[in-house]
This record gives sequence, structure tokens and C-alpha cells, in this order.
Amino acid sequence: MENIGQHGECGVGSWERGVKSPRKSMLALVLLLSVSALAFAQERHVVLFVIDGFSYKAWDKLSIPVLRTLAREGTLVEQGHLPPPAHPKAGPYAEIHSSSIVNPIMMAGTIFIDRKTVLLQEALPASMATAFIVNSLSYVTLTKGYTEAFQQTAPDDRSIERALDIMQRLRPAFIRVHLQNAGSAGFLSLSTKEDVPWRGNIWAMNAPYRLATERADSLLGVFIEGLRRQGILDKTTLIILGDHGQDDGGWHPLELPDGAITSFVLWGSGIRPGLRVPYAELIDVVPTICALLSTPPPATSQGRTIAEALTAQVVPFPPREEHIRTLNKQFAEYRSLTARLMARLEDPSVPRRGAMYYQLGTIRERFYDLSRFTEWPKLETMPALIKQNEEALKQLRSIAEGKNQEHKRQEPNKNQEHKKQEPNKNQEPMTKDR
Repeated sequence: MENIGQHGECGVGSWERGVKSPRKSMLALVLLLSVSALAFAQERHVVLFVIDGFSYKAWDKLSIPVLRTLAREGTLVEQGHLPPPAHPKAGPYAEIHSSSIVNPIMMAGTIFIDRKTVLLQEALPASMATAFIVNSLSYVTLTKGYTEAFQQTAPDDRSIERALDIMQRLRPAFIRVHLQNAGSAGFLSLSTKEDVPWRGNIWAMNAPYRLATERADSLLGVFIEGLRRQGILDKTTLIILGDHGQDDGGWHPLELPDGAITSFVLWGSGIRPGLRVPYAELIDVVPTICALLSTPPPATSQGRTIAEALTAQVVPFPPREEHIRTLNKQFAEYRSLTARLMARLEDPSVPRRGAMYYQLGTIRERFYDLSRFTEWPKLETMPALIKQNEEALKQLRSIAEGKNQEHKRQEPNKNQEHKKQEPNKNQEPMTKDR
């Protein structure tokens, strides 16, 4: 008995002098279990699932049952607008990014991309694990800041396998899964020289784009089932979209509008069911992800949270101004006006051609089109960029209208000439006697 008592006293003393007493140890264990339970309860995953080149027209053209189900059960953004998906391979932009401009735009939440632009994965708290999976080597400059990144030229299936593996091991708060095959397949319809039904038609039966997009839909179903088996589907939100759209003839030529329009599907934890949103912009994706993760968006982000799609939204939200759609219309009008004026200036009979060439050159310095993408940050905001371009367009319209008026002035009015020559039948002829 004495020894037990001595050991007891010694035991208490040694716990106190060492690290913990039994009572404190039990309390610490309870606290640890409580924190773990709270963390599990608060566990949330946001998946940005990119189907390269996903067209907003796909709903009426393709067999995509998984996407249709998610759109019905969640929120569908019918048209997600983005700048034309240019991909400069040289110059200032190529020095900082290896992919098309829309990919850093998507991850930054702004169209103003430079070395100071903060990407989503760089802005998230260090406590949040992040991952990026893509079956292409074109996105290497976008991998900075991720906890884990995987890039490999491989079929889409490989990306899904790797993504599920990372979800199991890492449990990332945010993961971008990018399936590349559909976008590459769309280019085949544009570039093929073979006499095949899908040449110039991505919607034709057995068209590579059709097959690849429908396969991506099937793989999306595989991914969702994998999350279900891992027991985390009810804690997961998916945002599915294209990094750009697709022209009916294939690929995404910068001058054609469909390459700059995709669709978004938001589904899962925190998303309103059965909602349709007619318009959003690619820059809205990042602030929406941040809202779902209850964290501030990057400091350089300028997008608007797609708040109407979120169940947690309780305060009124302003309507979405269509800035990118307006910009794209400006680009189209600028191309049209300059092309018309340049064609006229090839006519030697046009007076003062030198002055008009000078005017056009001055206007070009004032208009910020895609060729000046790396200069857009000078304007700082989209309203400022739109205003700047509108002023330049007004000058172009004035020149075009002035030229039309000049042609009208030079063109003789045949009706008036005919009236001058036609005698007045009611008037008596003049005679020498008079």
C-alpha cells in the first residue's frame, strides 16, 4: 500500500514536472477531438472542373446526361462571357504565361494580367491545401502556389484518376481539374484536310469534339462517384465550365463570337437548386469560389460573386453589368470600321488619303484591342477601358460617316437634273414679240 501511495505521489509529481498531468492530458484529448470534429464538420472542397472549349450550345447538340442532371439540380449560368481566347506565343505576355490569356484571367478574377496579378491559389490561406490537375504541358506558369500540381500529356481519363487520388490523399480545399481533349478535338474540325462529315462541323456525328466532350461528361460522372465513395461528396461544390467556347466550325478564332462564350454549372454544397442565370463573366469564378470557402478574393480580383447561386447569400446583390460582352462588341466594331476604311483608302480617287491614314493611326493608338492586351492594366478598371475604346470608336464612326456624306454630296441627283431640264407645261413659251 505504501509503495502504491509513493508511486502515486511520484507519478503525479513526474507528470507535473514532465509535460502533463493525467487530468490535463484528458482535457487536451477532449479538446483535440472537439477541434477535429469541428474541422470535419466544416470540411469543404471546391472543385473547378474545366472541360476545355466547352460550348454554351452543347446543351442542344450533345448527349451529356451528367451535365444535364447537375444543371437541373444546381445553378446553370447559360452564358459565361470572356475575352477572345488569344494565345500570344511571343512578347511581354509570353514572358509571364504559357497558356492562352483566358486561363490566368479565370484564376485571377480580372482581365488585367501582369506580373503583379494575384492568382487564386496564391491568395488562399496557407492552411488550405490546393491542387491543379491537367493533361497538357501548356499551363506550367499557372502551377505556382499550389500544394500539389500534376501536368502530363495524356488522355482525360488519366487526369480523373490523378484527381481522385489527390482528393483521397490531400483533401484539398480547392482543386482545379482540367480536361484538355475536347478543345484539342475541336481544332481538328477546323484543320483537317480529309473529306469527312465533321470537317468544319464540330456537331456532326462522330466529330472529334462531340466524342471528346461526351467522354468528358462521362468522366465527370466517374469523378463524382469517386467523391461519393470517399465520403466527401456532400461537402463538395463543383463549378463546371469551359476555359473558352468553341466555334461551330471548330476551334475558337478570335474574330468569331462563340469562342468567347461558355456555360457554367454550379452544383453541390452551398448551391441553389433549379436556378438559371442568363449572364456571368469568367472573372466571376474566383470571387464565387472564395465566397464558398469563406475567404477574401485576391486583392487584384475585379469579378462579381455569382451570389444568386449561393444558398448562404442573404444580402441584396447588384445586377451583373455586361462589361466583357460590351468589350467584345467594341472589338468587333473596331475591326469592321477599320477594315472598311482601309479598303476605301486603297481607292486612288479618295481625296486627302494621307490625312485619313494619319487619323486612323492616331485612333489606333487610342483603342485597346487584343493586340494591346498587356497594356490593358493601364486603364485599371473595365469601365475605364470601355470608355477609352468608345471614344476611339466615336472618331472612327465620324470618319466613316463623313466619307459617306462626301460620296452623297459628289453623287448627282438625277431627279433634280431631270426637273431642271423638263419644261413647265403650264408656262407659255417665250416669244420674240415678248
